[in-house]
Amino acid sequence: MAKMELSVQEKHLLHQAYWGSLSCMRVTGNVTGQGKSMLLAVNPFIQKYYKTEEEKREAVVRNASEFVNTHQTMFGLLVGIVCAMEKERAEKGNLDASSITGLKASLMGPLAGIGDSFFFNCYRLIVASVAIGLSANGNLLGPLFFFLFYGVGLLLIKYVLLVQGYKNGIALVDKASEQGLIPLLMDACGAMGALMIGALVASNVKVTIALAPVINGAEISIQNVLDTVMPGLMSLVVFFVCMKLVRKGVSPVKLIFSIMGICLVLAFLGVF
Repeated sequence: MAKMELSVQEKHLLHQAYWGSLSCMRVTGNVTGQGKSMLLAVNPFIQKYYKTEEEKREAVVRNASEFVNTHQTMFGLLVGIVCAMEKERAEKGNLDASSITGLKASLMGPLAGIGDSFFFNCYRLIVASVAIGLSANGNLLGPLFFFLFYGVGLLLIKYVLLVQGYKNGIALVDKASEQGLIPLLMDACGAMGALMIGALVASNVKVTIALAPVINGAEISIQNVLDTVMPGLMSLVVFFVCMKLVRKGVSPVKLIFSIMGICLVLAFLGVF
């Protein structure tokens, strides 16, 4: 495959996307995670390539409202791929919005695992060990070494990953489009996204029913009965109810305080 050459315009947009991606840990929230940062990074491509205000508005709202959470360095790679897909969707219309959403959901988990394992548990320790050795006798090269090779180094790596994600994202989408693999890619991303959402619900939404009525002298645990039917059933029920309410326009903040109030009442009554 021939090496992709970026135009001056694309380089300028990627620079803007990179500066937007640096906010990924600064604007992180409980509702959309790094979603606002994803919008800041992708927005230059949205504004440049989408033609109508309605299309721009849809892309802005979609990227701002979708949950994203991954390692801050690997975030650059994800941003580059999403920029490429948004450009492809705007210019050729051969990508559905759900495929972009599904790709984010399917990649953020594995990229977080790679980033945490390599940059936190490997690269950081190696750089820190060298820096500590240099600092042992009060040498200022120690902290300077750590700053350059870990702080500045990760920033450079993030930029390289962003550019490579954009280049390879374009190539991947073009090749998939030529071979008629877009519907297959959409289905795969959708399935992977559903698996990731299910894993997030199972690991983060904990609902335990303490109610255990005594029937004919035998104590029956409601939680054990539900776990026998389907482990994590109540977690899924809570998730789908909350999702339904959010889609109807209920504010996430109001929903959070409502859940807290309901949990306090049910805990007082001995249900939870």
